[in-house]
Amino acid sequence: MKRRILALITLTISGCLLAQPVNKDPTKAVIYSLFPGGGQIYNEAYIKAGAVIGFQSYLLATAIHNNDKVNDYKDKISITTDPILIESYKSKQKNYKEKRTRDIWLMGLTMAFSTLDAYIDAHLSNFNSDKEKVHLRFEKDILLLEYEF
Repeated sequence: MKRRILALITLTISGCLLAQPVNKDPTKAVIYSLFPGGGQIYNEAYIKAGAVIGFQSYLLATAIHNNDKVNDYKDKISITTDPILIESYKSKQKNYKEKRTRDIWLMGLTMAFSTLDAYIDAHLSNFNSDKEKVHLRFEKDILLLEYEF
């Protein structure tokens, strides 16, 4: 499983780095965004990609940790016979379940926002070339705005 994930990561990154089109395809950016930071890498926004990958990794690690704690307290509840300890364990288990759920929601929101960011960046990838077609000139007391088609 780890090898498949590593192969997918390698293919995604190499595909993004080798393909350098002038205009970015928003659909490709969205597809690459299924991997955390993939859409940002496709759009050559490497700092954003690092932030997305780092935050998604953190959330995944904390969700796994919280899930392990939920399972630990579930096991403790089944072993313990003391009612006070059982209530304490149930309370802690509920707390970790809430944290796990929060982390999963944040991962989903982060993925949605990074996908939206990649889509918008891909649409705006040719903005600088379009900006070069517009010229603003001052002549005497007149302001001229020229646009080249």
